[in-house]
Amino acid sequence: MEKLYAQALMKLIQGGMTPSDAVRAMHKKLKAEGREALMQRIAKSFSRLAYTDMHRNIQTLSIADASQEAHARAEAQVGSEVAVAIDPSLIGGWRLEGQERLVDASYKKHLLSLYRRITQTV
Repeated sequence: MEKLYAQALMKLIQGGMTPSDAVRAMHKKLKAEGREALMQRIAKSFSRLAYTDMHRNIQTLSIADASQEAHARAEAQVGSEVAVAIDPSLIGGWRLEGQERLVDASYKKHLLSLYRRITQTV
């Protein structure tokens, strides 16, 4: 139930209403319906929803070490708006994640693919 209210609150804010006005309107509606006690659960649900939505829209360029950043940005064709993360599990190359897509140009991916092909033929 609180998830639906949180989604409605998110739609109000994305529709152009200020967050404080949207919360006030939601509180007024809940109070009129006698469901004011749901406000804290709606707040928690809204927090989870906003966190998920925020991370869905952020792009991250993962690289093995900082010296590869310029090369990875050029290959991935991304600008400075993309966040860079150092991923020690990568041997080399890069991974671009975000906006519901993944571009994997890491050495790790290619080495694992090569290993699988070799071991399947034996």
